[in-house]
Amino acid sequence: MNETYNESRNDVDSSLRILSILKISSIIKDGDISNCKELILKNRNIEECEELYQMKNLQKIDLSENKLKDLKMVEMNLNLQQIILQKNIIDNINYLNNINNLTYLNLSYNKIKIIDHICQLKNIKTLILAYNEIEKVPNLSSLQNLEVLILKNNMIEKFTKPAKEMRHLKKISLSFNKIREFYFGSHFSQIYELRLNNNKLINISKDIIYMTNLKLLCIQNNFIINQDFLNYLSQLNYLKNIVLSDNPFFKKMNVHLLNELIKKLKYLKNINFVPIPPNRKFVNFPFDSSKKNNFLNDENLNHMDCKPKFEQETKHYKKKILPVNKNSHNIFKEKRRETNSY
Repeated sequence: MNETYNESRNDVDSSLRILSILKISSIIKDGDISNCKELILKNRNIEECEELYQMKNLQKIDLSENKLKDLKMVEMNLNLQQIILQKNIIDNINYLNNINNLTYLNLSYNKIKIIDHICQLKNIKTLILAYNEIEKVPNLSSLQNLEVLILKNNMIEKFTKPAKEMRHLKKISLSFNKIREFYFGSHFSQIYELRLNNNKLINISKDIIYMTNLKLLCIQNNFIINQDFLNYLSQLNYLKNIVLSDNPFFKKMNVHLLNELIKKLKYLKNINFVPIPPNRKFVNFPFDSSKKNNFLNDENLNHMDCKPKFEQETKHYKKKILPVNKNSHNIFKEKRRETNSY
């Protein structure tokens, strides 16, 4: 049976600026922290956290929306599967090398610049580092279990080509960065969703033909001049959704050229989020290339049939987070059965 421990928000806020094992044990029944599997303390003004090694069965920790500077508190929590520390002031990804069970890491909205240490997270499946200050992505080929990579809204200029195929990687989001060159090819053969919009790309290489499982391609708001790559896309039989707007080549597009493109892409269902007519011909050009399409962003894809598994799992994950209201604040949750990992 699951047990929930409550504290009033005023008491919690005043006592948790420095989070210690003693303070945690004072809330838990009988002071036994060894069986606690989930620690959820969001938005509690925590600035420091004592090492939590005594919580040896901890599988999930969520200390989002606090003021933590590093990850040292979890260095010895070897059973951790999920770490959620978004919206803190963390500036590095140290202290995770020994956590071999870690499959889910969310450090979005922090101050991280260098991410070389992530290459040691051999079992990581979902890696979310959006809204940081990352400038370079290292060779990720050691992360052979990686399925979802979210690096949007950083300062990335270089995305290193993986040394070998990423066999399980299904989704990459690199939107809103400074990338000039992306290495398409067979090392990303399993990817079905690729978001490269709002970068500095000038070309899409022919190697994109080896990304045979691609369903969604977002490349709007780049500097792509040559439209020859559109011929390469015709070899991608699963490609159903593309977003091309706000590129130099697209300004030359008209209804005739658009219909020719649709004829080549036999399986395409949506272009720039506009459904293709049943007869696969537009009578009029449906886009105004003179205007910026501000609605074309990463969040406008929910209606498409290639909705990523990550988004479905996130909904499931949110349902599991303990509810919070004005009078009662659920902080800890013990579980005597294994936590489902993503």
